[in-house]
Amino acid sequence: MGQARTDSETTRSDGPATTLGRRQFLGSAVGAAALSAVGTATAQSEPDYGGWFDDVSNYDGTVDRRGQDTVEITVGAEGNNGAFAFAPAAVMVSPGTEVVWTWTGEGGGHNVVSDGDGPLDSGDPVAESGTTYSHTFENEGLFKYVCEPHLSLGMKGAVVVRPGGGGGGDGGQQGPPANPDYGGWFDDVSNYDGETVDRTGQDTVEVTVGAAGNNGAFAFDPPAVRVSPGTEVVWTWNGEGGGHNVVSDGDGPLDSGDPVAESGTTYSYTFEETGIYKYVCEPHLSLGMKGAVVVGGPPGGSGGDGGGGGRTGSQVSGPTWLFTAPVAFAFFTPLLYAAAMRRRRQTTPPAEMVDADGTVRVEEAAATDPETELGHEEFDPTGTAALIAFYFVLIALLWVFMYFVEFLGRVSVIG
Repeated sequence: MGQARTDSETTRSDGPATTLGRRQFLGSAVGAAALSAVGTATAQSEPDYGGWFDDVSNYDGTVDRRGQDTVEITVGAEGNNGAFAFAPAAVMVSPGTEVVWTWTGEGGGHNVVSDGDGPLDSGDPVAESGTTYSHTFENEGLFKYVCEPHLSLGMKGAVVVRPGGGGGGDGGQQGPPANPDYGGWFDDVSNYDGETVDRTGQDTVEVTVGAAGNNGAFAFDPPAVRVSPGTEVVWTWNGEGGGHNVVSDGDGPLDSGDPVAESGTTYSYTFEETGIYKYVCEPHLSLGMKGAVVVGGPPGGSGGDGGGGGRTGSQVSGPTWLFTAPVAFAFFTPLLYAAAMRRRRQTTPPAEMVDADGTVRVEEAAATDPETELGHEEFDPTGTAALIAFYFVLIALLWVFMYFVEFLGRVSVIG
C-alpha cells in the first residue's frame, strides 16, 4: 500500500475509508425526510461551479455526504474516455470531515492538487493501487482540485464544505429531479410512455432484455427506472429478438460484452452514485433499443414507494387542517348531535310536583283504554331533517377532501 502524504492540515490515513453501505443509506433516509420537511432545500442546492465540470464526463451532480466523519473519493475511476476520473467528481461534506482519496491503480500516475491556492497537494503522481491521501476540511467553502497529468482530459473534482446533514449517513444525498430530462433519448423508443418507473428502496431491480417494443422484441422493460444508491440492477435476457447486450452510452460503467441471445442470461451492476445512466443494445440501437437508470431520489424528496408502479414520490401538499378537519368533523358529528338531542329532552319538573326535600312526586295516572298514538314529541321532523342535513354536509366535505388529495395532492385514496 502506498503512503499517504500529509501536510499541516492533513491527517494520515492507514487505509481507504469505509464506503457507504446500502443499509446505511436506507436507514438514514428517514433523517433526510425529516430535514426536507422543515425546509432544507436551500442548504442542499447545487453549487455554482462556473463551468468547472463542463469537460468532466462522470459529473452528474453533487453527492451529499454531510454528517459523515470520513468520506472516500476514488482516484482513477472510469470517466473521460478511460480511468481518468475522480468518483464522485463533486462531493458535499460537513466542516471537520476527513476526505480520503484512494488510488485504484488504473489510468497511470495520478495526484490530487488544488486549483489555485487551495490546501490540497498529494505530491508527485502515483500509480500504485491502494495509495491514499487525506485532508480534513475545517472551513466552509468550495475547493476545486485536479490531477495534473490528466487535467487536459477532464480529470477534475470539487469538495463543497457546508454545514447541515447530521444524519450520520447519506440521507441528504441529492439525485436527479422527479421528472428527469433525458434530452430526447427516448424519442424513438416505442415502449417508453413518459414515466420513470420507481423502484427506490429495493435491494435488487430486474430489467428484461428483449421485451416487446420497437416493432419486435427489441426493448428493455422498463426502459426507464429509478433506484436508490446501492441498488443492484439485473438485466435478464428472455431469448427473444436475437443477440442483445447492455452497453453504456458514452463513458458510463455498463458493459455486458458481446451480444448474447440465450434465454436466462443475466448481467448485473450495482449503482453507488446518483445520476442518470443511459445505455443501449448495440446491435439494435438504430431500432430504438435504449434504456436509462436514474439513481437517487429528487432533491428534497422523500424517496419512492419501495417497489411502486409508475409514481415518483407521491406527496400530499397543503395545510394540515385541510385534511384533519373533515375527518374530525365526521367522527364527532354523531356524538354532538346525540348530546344535543338528549339535552333537549331533559326537562325540569313543575315546582308543584317537587317536595321540600327535593323529591319529585309521582302520581299514578288514571287507567285509560290502551291507545297508541304517535305525537309530535315522539317524532321530531325538525331534528330528523337536521340530522339528514348534517350528513349531506358531511358527505360534501368528504368529497372536497378527496378532491384535494386525489387531484391536487396526487395521492390515490380511491382503490
